[in-house]
Amino acid sequence: MHSQEDRALRQLWGLEAPTVRGPKPRWTLDQVTAAAVALADDAGLDGVSLARVAERLDVTTTALYRYVDSKTALVELMVDAAVGDPPQLTDEDWRQRCRAWTDRLADRHAAHPWLSDVRPERIPCQPRVYAWIDALVGALDAGPVADPLRLALLLDSLVRSYMALARNLNDSPPPAWLGEALATRFPRLTRAGDQDAADARAELDFAVDAVLRGVA
Repeated sequence: MHSQEDRALRQLWGLEAPTVRGPKPRWTLDQVTAAAVALADDAGLDGVSLARVAERLDVTTTALYRYVDSKTALVELMVDAAVGDPPQLTDEDWRQRCRAWTDRLADRHAAHPWLSDVRPERIPCQPRVYAWIDALVGALDAGPVADPLRLALLLDSLVRSYMALARNLNDSPPPAWLGEALATRFPRLTRAGDQDAADARAELDFAVDAVLRGVA
């Protein structure tokens, strides 16, 4: 027997059909997940609960257990929906394919900032998470990169780190006095204090370019 969490993920992979026992469900698993994603976009991940998702769908919390039985299971489905399908990487230059991939993945994180709050507790089980990695590995296959999988995983971690930084900086900007304090105590870092620290996307681009130069 599979747990409800396992059954929901197996449905994402097409390994198990939705249950047909009992009355016809009012909503599909995709619709339940979409409601939860919309709630997280509005209220953040902490604002998501089975009760609040049920309220959005105008069903009882008990009825929602037909689809998922915990917030943990629901969040796994939400991540799959939020990252969506990977882009088609058609640029001739392999570096441009990498940049396009990281840019589109960063766009997904920008559209759903709560993704930065998801703390993986095990190996990913969502098909779209693997689809993103596979898309870049496939785009680099038979090219000059010696280990496309490791590069894909490294770029994925850079996107996650810098987009989490972008969100945290937006939510908690540095105090106004910090720039002057840096200039006084650490004059060599004055330039850092003058930079727009909130532009994490620019810093992500720099990090990606640095990695690609190293790989080349």
